[in-house]
Parts: sequence; structure tokens; C-alpha cells
Amino acid sequence: MWTRKELKEKGKLCFKRNYWKCVLVALIISFIAGGSGGFSGGTGSSSFTSLGNRFSKNSKVESIEGDKDETGLIGEVEGETASDKGSDESEGIEFSVDADSPEELADQINEKLDNMEPSDKTAMIVSMVVVFIVVFLVVFVFVFAFSAFIINPIMVGCDRFFFKNLDEPANFSNIVHAFDHNYMNTVKTMFCKDIFTVLWSMLFIIPGIIKSYEYRMIPYILADNPDMDRKAVFALSKELMTGNKWKAFVLDLSFIGWELLSILTCGILSVFYVNPYIFSTNAALYEKLRYGNAAQ
Repeated sequence: MWTRKELKEKGKLCFKRNYWKCVLVALIISFIAGGSGGFSGGTGSSSFTSLGNRFSKNSKVESIEGDKDETGLIGEVEGETASDKGSDESEGIEFSVDADSPEELADQINEKLDNMEPSDKTAMIVSMVVVFIVVFLVVFVFVFAFSAFIINPIMVGCDRFFFKNLDEPANFSNIVHAFDHNYMNTVKTMFCKDIFTVLWSMLFIIPGIIKSYEYRMIPYILADNPDMDRKAVFALSKELMTGNKWKAFVLDLSFIGWELLSILTCGILSVFYVNPYIFSTNAALYEKLRYGNAAQ
């Protein structure tokens, strides 16, 4: 059995004993955890360097001419469209702009779009959607791969730091421990943990929360035993958290007061006290669940 009071007292004592290193490692965790949770869409803004692109079936751009003067951009795009293979020429779509300011440019673009044929508008929208989806998927795959191969092993190393710090002042070398000890096993296991959590969350929020607490000890198990098989890691985490999910949830809630104070200090208190306090307490929870009285 364990109580919140004993875990928090031990966590506080151990992190104060190695204060500055704990603060820096907690800062690393906060930074990479926040950074891997999303990405800023650099694709959201685009330059208008090819405003004359035409989006229609069997369209063919014959020439693009552009020039720049002192007042702004002057660009012209001339093209021809063929209604079928047998026709030689048909009326093309001319798309030119001459603007002195971004606002005037936007107005001219809107006016040109209003004058386009419905089929051209539809083709343009479809093309834009396809490009957006492709770019989104490429960025998503990159971010997910970066998280799996870089972020997760570092997170496991940081958890190892706080776990080792419970017995004696830990060193920064623990942060990269996963890269030198069965690296691919850590990558594979943490990847599965993330995927399973997402899939359970898709069944409504509650199952995802329950499973996240069931998987809570996985990073610590990997930090403590990097050679343990993936299935064994999941089974051990489930065993350790059986009957402890609600107590762990209440333990998390007990830090709400500190979190509110951190907001009032614009996050300063969180950096220099609250975060290392929480991470050290979580490490003490793993030690208590895994080793019981031996952790005393």
C-alpha cells in the first residue's frame, strides 16, 4: 500500500537534493512533450508567385511571363484549353494582376475568382484540397517519426533520470540511456503504447484515459529494464496499475493547486519547482509499485 503523502514527501526530498539537474531535466521533458504534441502549419501561408495557374481538364499552359516594377507585381499567364482532342483552339483563361498593396491584390484575386467558370472553380478547389492533404500527411509522418525515434527515447531517459535520482544524485547521462541500450525495443514499445492509447481514445474519451493510466508505468519499466520484451512490458505495467489507477488519478489531482499557482507566476514556479516535484513523485510511485517495501 502507498499514500500520496509518502510519495510526495520522497519526491520533494529527492529532487531538492539534486535541484538544478532536476530542474533542467524537467524543463527538457516539458519542452519536448509540448513540442511533440503538435506542429505549426507552415503550409498555412503561401506566396502568390504563380497566380495564373489554371485548374481545368486537359488544360495546357503555353507561356508564363512576369515582371516587377517599382510599385508592385505585374504578372500575366496566358493559356489555351482544348475541349477535346479534335479541336485546335478554344478561348483561354487570362489571369493577370496589377496591385500596389496586399489588400488590392486580394481584391483582384477575389474578383478573378468570381469571374471564373464553375468547372474551373471546382477543379481549383479539388486541387487545393489534394495538395493540402498531401502536405498534411507528409508533415504528420515526419512529426510522428521524429516523436517515435527521438522524442520517446529521450522521455524514457528522463524518466530513468528521476528514477535513479531517488537513491542518489543522478547524472545527465541517463537522458540518452535508451539510445545505447536496446534502442529499437524502446522505440517499438513506446510506439505501440502511443498507438494503442490513440485507438482506445477513439472509442470515447473515458477508455483512452483508463488505458493511459494502465500504460503509465511503461516508460519507467523500459528505463529500468530496456531489454524486457514489449508484451512483458505491457503486462507488467497492467499488473502494477491494477487497483492503482484511481489512486494515481487522485495523486495527479493533488497537484492542481500547484498548477494554479504556476499560472499566476506565468509558469516560473512550474519550471523551478512544480514540474520537477511532479516528475520525481511519479518516479517514486513506480519505485513503490515495482519494489514495494524494498524502496523504503
